[in-house]
Amino acid sequence: MSAMMPPPDPAASLPLDRIEPHLREAARILTELAAEIEALGARLCTDPAVIARHLTELQAIDQIAQKQQQLAALLLADCPHAAVDAMGMDAVRQRIGQTLGPRRV
Repeated sequence: MSAMMPPPDPAASLPLDRIEPHLREAARILTELAAEIEALGARLCTDPAVIARHLTELQAIDQIAQKQQQLAALLLADCPHAAVDAMGMDAVRQRIGQTLGPRRV
């Protein structure tokens, strides 16, 4: 689990006036949820018995947080294609990528 540091706010490095307020807020909520689920996973990982019994579930918690972070970044992206290309999880990249139209030049 990577919960020791909070995930970066995906809106922090972008010119916020170019992002619709509802998308910016949805991205912040997704980022907050990712931090909360990662913190939950980190707390659960402090108990060796929980780790031994629920390793698959703990990994799923981490994947949920990663998906939330990637979706938040997509909501704030100037170029959705570039945001999808940058996604680290193949399943999310493929699902979202299939819905995008052709790249604009």
